[in-house]
Amino acid sequence: MADNRVVAAEIHDGVHPSPAVILQVLKAFDNPEGAIFSADGNHVFVSNAAEAGDLSKDFGWVEGAGYISKLDVKTNGELTMVEKKPIDGLTGPLGMGVLPVATEKFPAGTIFLCTGSAPFVDSDGQVVKDPTRMRSKLLAFTEAGEVLGEIDTGQGSVFEAINGSPIILINALGFDADGNLYVTDTAIGAGQFDPPFEGKGGLWMIPHSALDALADGRSPADPPMFLEIPGNPDGVEVSPTDGKVYVNTVGAFADLADPANGGIYALTKKDIANNKLPPSVDGDLGALDGLDFTAGGVMLNAQIRGDIPGKVTVSCEGKIATTLALQPGGTMSDLNGPADLAIRRSADGAQLIVIPELYARDATAGDDEVTVLALPPGFDAACTQ
Repeated sequence: MADNRVVAAEIHDGVHPSPAVILQVLKAFDNPEGAIFSADGNHVFVSNAAEAGDLSKDFGWVEGAGYISKLDVKTNGELTMVEKKPIDGLTGPLGMGVLPVATEKFPAGTIFLCTGSAPFVDSDGQVVKDPTRMRSKLLAFTEAGEVLGEIDTGQGSVFEAINGSPIILINALGFDADGNLYVTDTAIGAGQFDPPFEGKGGLWMIPHSALDALADGRSPADPPMFLEIPGNPDGVEVSPTDGKVYVNTVGAFADLADPANGGIYALTKKDIANNKLPPSVDGDLGALDGLDFTAGGVMLNAQIRGDIPGKVTVSCEGKIATTLALQPGGTMSDLNGPADLAIRRSADGAQLIVIPELYARDATAGDDEVTVLALPPGFDAACTQ
């Protein structure tokens, strides 16, 4: 469905880039949590997390009910469904990323997906207590929907051996230019099992050289590294301009302790290797979910907490974060749980944003929303004014 509302972003006082347009609001998904553009930008993949909704009083993904949808990007920026479920039977499919550098097993352009984590319920809405059913992993697939392999992050994995706990809520991922993979463990849901997992929220760095070995079930020569981060880290992305790894926190979503109260951390590879967490670069932004960058390095974060309006925060280096606002109305309150958004970057300024809207605890599946925005050419330039 088309939507002619207009969006503007206030970068800082007195600076207003040209309006951006909401091109489309598609109502065809089941709790869409993540989105990613293919390497060539011609397709969008959306992860349908299949949250239990009215099936259960508890928040949780329905075991085996999640799937991936594939959409075409038309020349005007709108999306059309190509295949609703090229990959299905998943539990809690969430964030995705595109591998930029090939390995022997995975060609460049392979899409990696976070899936199989807590919190989840069975098909009757009952909380799953059996810890052996929690099989978090990274699933790798092609644009055609062919599954190429997976990396086990659950019980008995290298990750549990390193950290004393499997990855509990494997939430989002991003790659740097060298193909190193960064994954957040939000660590919500560890207590649902009997016995419970310990659960440690933080960021994993998986060296590019380790991907094939991990997918083959072998211990890599260069093992993954873990950096604990308070506040339940959620979104992660590598900046295209400064090369740092940015992580945000979502603890306020579940009323959990978050020292930064919706914070953003900027990390170097040296920080991760030295197990050193620098102070947050921003905070008090709510419960942050998705995180991505424009081509010019403008950072967007989605605020998902349900008791305050959904919004997307715009951050420019050295400036106060502001809100991507609708006109008329002044807010993005129409967004119902904006989650792991994706940006198709373009140096000429013709950039698209796809925003999955996760939080719809209702009895119907298949009518939840994804919103598509078009940013104007001057959007990035506003950060330098």
